[in-house]
Amino acid sequence: MSDILLPQQTAPQKSTLVIIIVFLTGSLSLVTVVGNILVLVSFKINKALKTVNNYYLLSLAFADLTIGTLSMNLYTTYIIMDQWALGPVVCDLWLAIDYVASNASVMNLLVISFDRYFSVTRPLTYRAKRTTKRAMTMIGLAWSISFILWAPAILFWQYIVGERTVQPNECYIQFLSEPIITFCTAIAAFYLPVTIMAFLFWKIYQETEKRAKDIQGLKGSGSSNRPSQAQNEGSGSGRTGGEGRANNQKTSSSMLLGASGDRSGSEEEADGVDPSRPPTESQSSPISSLASDQSPAAITMKDAAMAKRFASKAKTEINKRKNEKKANEKKAARTLSAILFAFITTWLPYNIMVLVNTFCQDCIPETLWALGYWLCYVNSTVNPMCYALCNKTFRTTFRDILMCQWNQKKNKPNFHQRKAHIQKCI
Repeated sequence: MSDILLPQQTAPQKSTLVIIIVFLTGSLSLVTVVGNILVLVSFKINKALKTVNNYYLLSLAFADLTIGTLSMNLYTTYIIMDQWALGPVVCDLWLAIDYVASNASVMNLLVISFDRYFSVTRPLTYRAKRTTKRAMTMIGLAWSISFILWAPAILFWQYIVGERTVQPNECYIQFLSEPIITFCTAIAAFYLPVTIMAFLFWKIYQETEKRAKDIQGLKGSGSSNRPSQAQNEGSGSGRTGGEGRANNQKTSSSMLLGASGDRSGSEEEADGVDPSRPPTESQSSPISSLASDQSPAAITMKDAAMAKRFASKAKTEINKRKNEKKANEKKAARTLSAILFAFITTWLPYNIMVLVNTFCQDCIPETLWALGYWLCYVNSTVNPMCYALCNKTFRTTFRDILMCQWNQKKNKPNFHQRKAHIQKCI
């Protein structure tokens, strides 16, 4: 293998090429390990990242960390050496870990795609079932399926057929030595999952576009009804004059007073006081004492203003929650898009070569095979970058960790905490 990857050259040229390969692959391995450790640490220290969707990203990061730590470095050793020098046991263990982790990445992407699809198409029924426990179960299934599919076959195939055909100085999966078997595994491990993910992504896009059009239609119908409503209200106010406004204020005042009266009545019943008795001076409510000191017009104006403030705050809170939900949906959609694009881009060249090799075994040089295989590993390097580019919370947490500012930020009270503390002291 290495004689083809490092062709016949003089010793200085060969040494230079080895140094370049070690530097490039070592740098990619380091970036992969650091990036995915940042994902794991960020999930641990930042509660805002502990969402159901990010549990799947956590599993994906663990698979990528395994690839960056073991697979990349052992494959680099295999490339720059003239032979596999670590023995058959280490060879089979490396291949088993490599293929299980790689397949777990694909399975996690499938789970993420299905999760987004059901979240968008069945928001009412699926969201109630979308719990952390369910996410952990799906992650466990993804890893279990990957392990069952690859590990036993890689480790025990030589005992099943009765001999080991892999040469001592080489390292590859024995049952994948036939091109037709390699072709079938490529279909099952790459092309089928990619087809399913592309179909789900298309359905998600269609549903999102449909909802956007529905919302725009509702806004348009609502704005067209407003002028007629305003005209009716204006004609009504012209007939009644100030009386209509006074009636509206009285209505809001009676609603507030009634609500207060209900609360005070329930408290009195809880304390053992008979609400049917006329209240004594000591039992009179604060509102009635306020009514004796101030004019009814002043009370009505204050209650109307209070009701308006409460309604404004409630509306603001509802809109805030809606905007947060939309923002989270957009983050998840952007992250999924970036991850799928990176996965297809990095895995497609190798799997195209697998298809070509099925019909023409001498058409692809060994150097191209090595580059294609390494490009699959690069996917593990790119994934943390996708999280940071598409999710501001990941991005800021990464930056705080790298600049050693997380503890300072954690210990520093935020604006709302300081404001509450000041008001409490006053």
